[in-house]
Formats: sequence, structure tokens, C-alpha cells
Amino acid sequence: MNARPLVTVAMSAYNASGTIDVALRSILTQTYQDWELIVVDDGSTDRTAESISHVKDSRIRFIQEPSGNLGLAARLNQCVRLARGQYVARMDADDVAYPQRLERQVQFLEEHRGIDLLGTGAVIFKGEGEVIGCYPTASSHEAICRRPWWGFPLAHPTWMGKRTWFLSHPYSDEDTRCEDQALLLQSFSYSRFAALEEVLLGYRVAGIEAGKLSRGRLNYCRRLLAGVKNLPSFGWALKGLGMHGAAMARDVMLNLSGTIEKESRESWAPAGRAEREQWQSIWTRVSLERPVFTDA
Repeated sequence: MNARPLVTVAMSAYNASGTIDVALRSILTQTYQDWELIVVDDGSTDRTAESISHVKDSRIRFIQEPSGNLGLAARLNQCVRLARGQYVARMDADDVAYPQRLERQVQFLEEHRGIDLLGTGAVIFKGEGEVIGCYPTASSHEAICRRPWWGFPLAHPTWMGKRTWFLSHPYSDEDTRCEDQALLLQSFSYSRFAALEEVLLGYRVAGIEAGKLSRGRLNYCRRLLAGVKNLPSFGWALKGLGMHGAAMARDVMLNLSGTIEKESRESWAPAGRAEREQWQSIWTRVSLERPVFTDA
């Protein structure tokens, strides 16, 4: 094990016993191997800890404390503080990293030292690998930050960035359901973002609920209002309140009619044949083949 790996993969796990094996396997089989993985158990009550204990790899640090369920923001900040890598890569306990994900992102960040945070394209899936769309992604900083009042097309589980950037811009416990978007809103004027258009992650969607969406929208609007410092930011706040307010009303109506999942999927980009075939090959490899749990 390298005492100072270039990449720290940060994973918060909560009741993830049904999915974390696949997520871990996708990290263990990366083409880029100079990494460490920090897994923080966020107070799970299922067999998540048991699943992780089966993995014998010295690059994995498993943190389990009696502090209970503190939430995603607190656990990601904890991972960043513990990280030894120059770069920190986000990874959820129910997602699948494509084999070249870390290699592609490290190469880009090494060649573009001015970029603080880098995302990638992602396929969206549910259940046992059923593809339901692609996450909308913009590639340049300007395109990503084009509509701050609405949000930033930079899929949170795909992020890799400088550890120094994450330390300077910690997540807030107050931004439940919009931790990533609120962080981008507060930092985009002083940072440089980018994204690879290449699909390098499978992003699991377990269910869409109007209540959770509304909580995220309300917290994002609160951040917009808190960030009013001049005329442009005042205009963004007004636009954001109007657009997110209308979206909340739409979500409630769709929820009442039982069509919220169907309508929400239509806002995602369709997955083409090439994306589906590539995903199927990767999903088969990580979900059906025998676990690769060897020490590095």
C-alpha cells in the first residue's frame, strides 16, 4: 500500500448491505490502482459492516463509530479530513464506477492543473442494472455554471477534485437533499469546474419522492437568498424562487397522480445503444462475477 496515494475515494455507507459489494468491486477493479478507499459507516442498522469486513485489501480504511447517523454532508467532510490523497473522488455505496473512471479523471486533472473539481457522464439505472437514462452533463465551467438559479449539471457521485478544494469548501449539514448543488452555488465564483463527457459511472436511482425533492428545492432556495450580495445574485434568487416553486407544485401534482417517476425520467437524456451495451458489459462483470477481494 502506498502511504501517500494520489487518490482517496470517499464513501459514506448507510444500510448499504444490498449494494455495497458491487460498488466496492467496481473500485477494486479500476485500471488505475494508486488509491485508497475510506468507507465511513453512517450508523447502519443492517449488515453493511459485515459486507465490508469480507474485503481484505489494505488500501481500504473502514471507519465505524458509535456516533450514529450523521448524514451525508458530515460523513463526506470526515472522509476529506482523513484523506491522504492529493485528489478526492466521490463514490456512493450503491453506484458502479466504470473501470477507467479513476484513470481518466486523474489524467485530466494532472493535465489541467487549474481545474478544482471534475465530473463525468453517468448512466442512470435502477434495480438489477436496468438503464433508465443518462445524467445531463455540461463539460466546461461556463456551461456548468450557466444557470446558478436553477442548478449545476455536474453529477455528484462522479466528482473528483483537489483535496485542498474540498477542505476549503466543506459540505453543510443544513443543505440536506442539495448538499452538492448548494456547495457548487457557494463556490463557483471562486473555483473552476469541468466534466468529461464520457460515461464513467452508473448512478443508481432507488425512487423519486415529491417530499424529498421539495426539501432539496427549499434548501437550495434558502441558499440562493442567503447568497444575495448584489443585483445579479438578487436576480438569481428571484428566478430560483420562481422556477423551483413552480417545480415543487408540479412535483406535488405528479405525485398525486402517481406519475412522478415516469415524468421525472423524461427530463433525463436517453441512453443510446452504445451506452447501453457498454453498461451491460460492466454491470455483468461487477454484479455476476465472483468477488475480487484480494489484498493489494
